[in-house]
Amino acid sequence: MRIFYAKYILPVTSDIIEDGAVVIEGNKIVDFGVRDEIDSKYKEIEKRFDLKNALIMPGFVNAHTHLELSNLKFKKAENFQDWLWKIVKQRDKFIRGKFANIKFLRFLQERRFKNAVKRRIDEIINSGTIAIGDVSNTAKLITLLLRVPLKVQIFIELIAFREDRGKEFFDVVKDLIENINNVVKGYSLEKVFKVSMSPHAPYSVSQGLFKLIKSFNGSSKTSVHLAEPVEEVEFLKQGMGFFRDFLIQRNVFDPDWIPPGVSPVKYLEQIDFLDENTLAVHCVNVDDEDIEILSQRGVSVCTCPRSNFFLKVGKAPVRKFLDNGINVCIGTDSVASNHDLNILHELRFAREFYPDVSDVELIKMATINGAVALGFGDSCGSIEKGKDADLIYFVIPKDLKKNEIYDFIFQSSVCGRLA
Repeated sequence: MRIFYAKYILPVTSDIIEDGAVVIEGNKIVDFGVRDEIDSKYKEIEKRFDLKNALIMPGFVNAHTHLELSNLKFKKAENFQDWLWKIVKQRDKFIRGKFANIKFLRFLQERRFKNAVKRRIDEIINSGTIAIGDVSNTAKLITLLLRVPLKVQIFIELIAFREDRGKEFFDVVKDLIENINNVVKGYSLEKVFKVSMSPHAPYSVSQGLFKLIKSFNGSSKTSVHLAEPVEEVEFLKQGMGFFRDFLIQRNVFDPDWIPPGVSPVKYLEQIDFLDENTLAVHCVNVDDEDIEILSQRGVSVCTCPRSNFFLKVGKAPVRKFLDNGINVCIGTDSVASNHDLNILHELRFAREFYPDVSDVELIKMATINGAVALGFGDSCGSIEKGKDADLIYFVIPKDLKKNEIYDFIFQSSVCGRLA
């Protein structure tokens, strides 16, 4: 056993403790509380580490990332449409460009890509993140992510608006996930590494594919980009606008498709997609009826404030989500629509972006709420007996007062991982 002392302990699900201690055995939290009480209960423990002027708290959860986009970075985007076309062109260039078949150049591209991913993973870890929900289109990072000191939920994302293509992609990814899960089980990593299937968005996935994915995932977590740009609402309600033109230009539009005539949230409700295992990402352009549906179905919502600001899609009604009992978490999205993957920077921006959300609520969004949304709520996200010791610490000024703790966190950029 080991005891770590600090000036402050921030458990998240209980009150801040001044002059506190955390007792850890192996990788489990055995106890925590006021220093004197812990010392009187655990007199026999020899390994004691006094961090003195420090704050110990649970590590952060970045509930929505796209590490595969780590080598795509744009200085600006005129709007969501402009950004989407840039993403498509960059990917087409890599896959079908004139140098795509030259082995040496592809090797250099792959090495540059992996180095970019490793830099972003370091950024994630150094900012105190201990768990991520990462969206993957190729699953090429599986081996790398199996080796990082993070809890990982991977969502292998499918994009297919035509029904025939959807079934074809589903069969391939189904076999892939089953093989990955067999390896995960073989190494007893089920509690720290999860893989499931994910539909991209209502404007890019057929109804049949939505249903196949939901049925296959069962009780596993399912992520979906939902109600991000207003054009998505227009497309689902009227079948017209940017996304229709985009799909036609990409030669992937289904001419037999009939618009459901309702909002994206109501559409997924109609096809029985929404439940407590659904993580709806963005949810910017939603109305009160949509919010009520999300609440009734127990859906978790992930907000990505800096990405939404960069893409000019609007501001998610986080205050309404919270007031309606929705589990709201936070994500950085990718560097294709953000400056970095530093969750502390995301929190700092969110504090200004959502002035009606309290500091306590923001910290919960970035810890326990994210853990619950990704299926790790029983093992991380708060300091509680029996949970994993996925804890972080900040070195704080000697004279930092209890009521200044949140100010300090939101002004920080790096922190340490409690060993």
